[in-house]
Amino acid sequence: MPMVKDCERMARRTPPKPRHSKRRSPKPISLNASAKRRFQQRLLKWYQEHGRDLPWRRTSNPYHILVSEVMLQQTQVDRVIPKYHEFLERYPSFEDLAEAPVADVKKTWYPLGYNIRPERLHGIACETVERYGGKLPNDAEELLSFKGIGRYTAGAIRSFAFNEDAPILDTNVIRVLHRVFVADGDPKTQKAMMWDYSEALIPHGKGYDFNQAIMDFGALVCTARDPYCLLCPMKSFCKTYPFDTTTGGSLTDIS
Repeated sequence: MPMVKDCERMARRTPPKPRHSKRRSPKPISLNASAKRRFQQRLLKWYQEHGRDLPWRRTSNPYHILVSEVMLQQTQVDRVIPKYHEFLERYPSFEDLAEAPVADVKKTWYPLGYNIRPERLHGIACETVERYGGKLPNDAEELLSFKGIGRYTAGAIRSFAFNEDAPILDTNVIRVLHRVFVADGDPKTQKAMMWDYSEALIPHGKGYDFNQAIMDFGALVCTARDPYCLLCPMKSFCKTYPFDTTTGGSLTDIS
């Protein structure tokens, strides 16, 4: 009996179906025009001087961008870089990945962990080949129809592969936006508002640089436990400056 490829087996078991998301119009948010402009200008200037040189920033190939984004979920950058190169050398395209047995893909993925990720990546490759001829779409609704592509990954693909002004929201972005513009409440319960801020702050035509910049800024300056507030270009209008490392908030909020 001929061996059934993993893609074919998956297609027989769970045929791909479009999954439509309910997109909503951004709600009005309290965003001072002057603070917005200063944030945009200072963040982009900081990124020009301090942005990280990462391999997935040297390409606009949607497949390469997707691989990097999936690998970076729950994994530090320095662990991802060597595996990113190895993975693309082994599977240089959607077609190559779709042709490979899932077991081999998981072996190549080792030791990054969270092994549902290579399975989902393989599934995305199969669906891309079967439905789109091996070319990942740039439409937000179509991207969200893939099992394994959520709102952040869809925004990252649109922004970094197709140069669109699409918002993203990861832990670094949430932390920066909440500290600078909100300060009050728990950011984990305010994700809808954070998405609105992320979208509203993107300068027209500069989504790629802005999104890369804000992720780097959260990773290098506005860090979780010990942010470099004295060196921060946003401190003149940041709502949590000076940041209190003992309470996780602004010292000016303490009576």
